[in-house]
Amino acid sequence: MLSTCRALALAVTLIATIGAAAAPKPASLCDGGLLAILNRPTIGFSTCAVAPRQVVGEFGIQNTLDAAGSNISLGQGFLRYGLGHGFEADINGPNVIAGSTVPFAGLQDLGLGLKWQFLDRPTLGGAFDLIQNLPTARTGVTLGAPSTTLNLDLATALGSRSGLGITLAAIDTSGFRTGGARQRYVAFQPSMALTNLITPRLQVYLEGVALSRTAPDAPGAFTVDGGFQYAATPKLELDIEAAQSTSDGIASHYFGLGFGIAL
Repeated sequence: MLSTCRALALAVTLIATIGAAAAPKPASLCDGGLLAILNRPTIGFSTCAVAPRQVVGEFGIQNTLDAAGSNISLGQGFLRYGLGHGFEADINGPNVIAGSTVPFAGLQDLGLGLKWQFLDRPTLGGAFDLIQNLPTARTGVTLGAPSTTLNLDLATALGSRSGLGITLAAIDTSGFRTGGARQRYVAFQPSMALTNLITPRLQVYLEGVALSRTAPDAPGAFTVDGGFQYAATPKLELDIEAAQSTSDGIASHYFGLGFGIAL
């Protein structure tokens, strides 16, 4: 799988160098429709808030494999509603997880969020995300305590077809130490994503993500992911993704499919 991810990264890099034809200059980075607005399938978030009174849903399925086994995440829901003036309200969920690396199959914790898009220019974008997850799931699936994530999202255009997005995330959460005791901890997760429009409907991306800690006394992880997004219609986006992650010398990978829809 490592060679597959390297091949994907090489393909994305090569594709990103193709297509220098000029395109009409947009009034905003968010004029790219769902390809620009959606958070998925990258780990980092978009700077674009949903338009006032519009609903956008993001959903997917992901299969993750590592030395301990495999699990499937089904749903990966993220529901967004435009409040106006660059603000949106979010619901993080629903998502069902099942597999050999979790003790029980079930619905994971749900969360509430808020986005504020404070910068919206033709070549620059900026936003904050606040996401509060709550321990709503059953024992064995729930995190067992509230978890708060604060993102700073930044984006810039790199010519008429390419873009760069950066998300700096601070995560206040909890987990179990090696001895089994629960402890709260803070983790930092910066990510950087390069995107390139192959055609007006087809976009390719390559992303690097670093997580400072995966548990209170555990090392961090580094992930490289990439994939394609296709705007089937102005209100429907389809995507495919693959990733390779390494933590404490142990590799894992995942493959996923998903879609975004505007209502």
